[in-house]
Amino acid sequence: SQLSLLARNAERHADNPEFRKDMLLTLGNAADKLNALLARLSRYGTGHGGERLVPGDACALAQRLVARWQGMPGVGGVAVDRADPCQVMASPETLEQVLVHLVQNALDASGPGIPVRIEVSGEGETGSVAVVDSGCGMSAEFVRNGLFKPFVSTKPGGFGIGAFEARELVRAMRGSLEVESREGLGSRFVVRLPLAAQ
Repeated sequence: SQLSLLARNAERHADNPEFRKDMLLTLGNAADKLNALLARLSRYGTGHGGERLVPGDACALAQRLVARWQGMPGVGGVAVDRADPCQVMASPETLEQVLVHLVQNALDASGPGIPVRIEVSGEGETGSVAVVDSGCGMSAEFVRNGLFKPFVSTKPGGFGIGAFEARELVRAMRGSLEVESREGLGSRFVVRLPLAAQ
């Protein structure tokens, strides 16, 4: 979008020294963003995430997510419905990045004033963090064929990279990302990771 705007304005303002100065800055920023995106996408499919996995407290992470959106105007907020003690093996920064993305998507789907719920549990050899919304939901066909396909999105102006990236980041931590969704009822994304005790 930055490059499109730049191209449209260049025809009218190319002679303006201030515009040229801004244009160089914008081109540099856009190139940096594209290079970062390509670097992130190129990591997938290599069979290794390259990140060190350490025991992490999933409940503490859930509380940080609650605090992140607390008191934001027009946001229904985030609440923890279930918080079983749960230590999972993960890269802490990567797991937080994935959950921030899932919570933000859930808030976007839910609309103003509708909260998103988080459930933390541990069963057998895996711990799970579920992000649940009661928003617009997705069709079974889209979940099956489009949700994790890069550059396919139901959001106006969306690029369809987030869900794909979240799934690949979770896989790199030896986990899985599952989704259940129903149109008009909402969605439930579940990140499953090995328990630290295992």
